[in-house]
Amino acid sequence: MSSNLKKSSARVQAVLDEFGYELNVLEFSHSTRTSQEAANAVGCTVGQIAKSLIFKGKESERPILIIASGANRVNEK
Repeated sequence: MSSNLKKSSARVQAVLDEFGYELNVLEFSHSTRTSQEAANAVGCTVGQIAKSLIFKGKESERPILIIASGANRVNEK
């Protein structure tokens, strides 16, 4: 499956495979930018979507990864 993936997606798939995860990276020809679009693409509810957001720490400037339900908004303050 990974032979049809874009380079960045193929790298993620390779790491999943390396660590023995039986998961497949999926790519879609249409937008999945919003939680609703992603839910429509895979046939689930928005609440079943996990969205990832990366922020830079105000003082530390270190990256902070937030994973939230697609049904929720993240307060940036």
